[in-house]
Amino acid sequence: MTHPQELAAPPPDITAAVVRLAARTAARLRLDTLASRERRPVGAGALLLAAAVGGRTQAHLAAETVRAVPPARSLWDVLAHHAVVAPALPHIGDPALAGRLRAASPLTGLLDRPDPVGETNAELLLEDVLLTHPQGRRLITAVYCEAPASPAQALWRGRLLDQLRMSERELVIDVYEAALLRHTEAHLSLIRRARIGLTAPPDLSAARPVACWWSALARLERSHRRLLRSRSGIGTAYLAGVRLYRQVERLEASGGSAV
Repeated sequence: MTHPQELAAPPPDITAAVVRLAARTAARLRLDTLASRERRPVGAGALLLAAAVGGRTQAHLAAETVRAVPPARSLWDVLAHHAVVAPALPHIGDPALAGRLRAASPLTGLLDRPDPVGETNAELLLEDVLLTHPQGRRLITAVYCEAPASPAQALWRGRLLDQLRMSERELVIDVYEAALLRHTEAHLSLIRRARIGLTAPPDLSAARPVACWWSALARLERSHRRLLRSRSGIGTAYLAGVRLYRQVERLEASGGSAV
């Protein structure tokens, strides 16, 4: 990190290693066909991010190194940044550094949750790249159908699903159908814990993220109930999530009072 010029202009063998890393990440995420359309090369951002992760105990230098990371300009950049940042985040103890790393990796932000600074780039990656190809759409369905791993992730995914509810209705329903087919018990467990927290006095802060994840389906249930019932994978289990969302909605409207 004390010689950033060497990271900005790496030798050919290091550049080749980053290219291989991006290619393996594309294959692992099943984005290889989508990535094969990308003709722009991998930049130096992944190396700078790796240096910041490796030198994370030197907080100032690590932060300065992340600031030097250029925006991801190609899908290969996006994949390489994600390959470095996603596995590193559980080992980053400094919240400020973790936020900077998230902001520098739009795919990590999109699939997990972004730093507020990186929300726009994560949304643009979704709209301009992933939603334009069947592989990208399948990735979103496969990841977003999982039970959220944290309240922040639940809020992010719930907000994004609700945002897509009108323009990408079929995709949103695909996500909920996959959730009910593959991860029913995990989602119902989150709903049960959230409902326990709504006994008097209700703890809205704990229940709100889970309810938010179900918000798009709850609204579709009101406006397109027949469409939902046409999906063979959507049985009656989803009603627990809908009821939770409506209970939280009522409590928020009444100022948090259970009465």
